[in-house]
Amino acid sequence: MKIAAGCFGCLTLVCLILAVVLTMGTGAISAALFAADPTMAADVAPLLGYVAYAADGCCCLSAVITIALLAMGMSRGNNEAVE
Repeated sequence: MKIAAGCFGCLTLVCLILAVVLTMGTGAISAALFAADPTMAADVAPLLGYVAYAADGCCCLSAVITIALLAMGMSRGNNEAVE
């Protein structure tokens, strides 16, 4: 159980870092494209929108995994025998 909790904890951290990186990267790319060529920025905007949706999904996924780990840890602690 501790190994699974560690794996899910690492997955949560990776998803959260990925969400931050995708959000910051999308903003930086969008600003750079708009500064260079506004027409090209308008053409690429839908693709960057999909990347933003993926970043939101990673953030939600990390929150769900964290809540699930908390629930599993709480139920696991109540069922263990006291020696």
